[in-house]
Amino acid sequence: MNDITLSLLVVLAVGLLIVLIFVLVRRNRLEQEKQLKQMALERGWRLEVVRERLMSGYRIFHKEWQLDLLTQSSGGPEAEGSSNVTASTVWHAPDAGDTILIGPRTTQIKMGGLGDALIQQVLQMALGSEATGLVEVREGSTQFQKDFMIWAKDAEDVRRLISPYLESTLINWKKHSPMVKRTAAGLSIELRNIRLKKPEDIVTMIKLGEILLSQGE
Repeated sequence: MNDITLSLLVVLAVGLLIVLIFVLVRRNRLEQEKQLKQMALERGWRLEVVRERLMSGYRIFHKEWQLDLLTQSSGGPEAEGSSNVTASTVWHAPDAGDTILIGPRTTQIKMGGLGDALIQQVLQMALGSEATGLVEVREGSTQFQKDFMIWAKDAEDVRRLISPYLESTLINWKKHSPMVKRTAAGLSIELRNIRLKKPEDIVTMIKLGEILLSQGE
């Protein structure tokens, strides 16, 4: 077997591998879409498929809330690179109320005034003017308090929202930096850098949102 024949065989093998990967990815996407459509139909939700030039994924609608499962590209010259593609899962509802923010604990190290300044900067980025007057509230299990920080104006509001289901769900998702936020604009739950795909995970996210809605009333 000469070098030319060997090179042609390598090129053919690579080409077949690329085609196989494309077929498998497309089949998995169609299967996921089928499962989501069936799940939405059974529960009375509306599913919207998002296929735009720089965005793809799904939106699930309910009369009281919306869930966005999206992957977005910056559209830059290296848009195919992972650093230019971001995934997100965001559940949100127009359930306004006094400001509450639940997010990952920034550090376990005592940093004094510098640490306080960093935390205030994070709060300003997340909440804008609504960050004014917030204080840290310690509620929940020892493990939950170790992994997450809660900021609010009224500790009683926090006690109404915190539940064993919320604690266990956020702890299980802590590697995705989950954030629960309630402001005058509404209530939201966000997972960073991940688009949930498994139906059971999506149901978990929606269940958590509905529990927060019911406990915030």
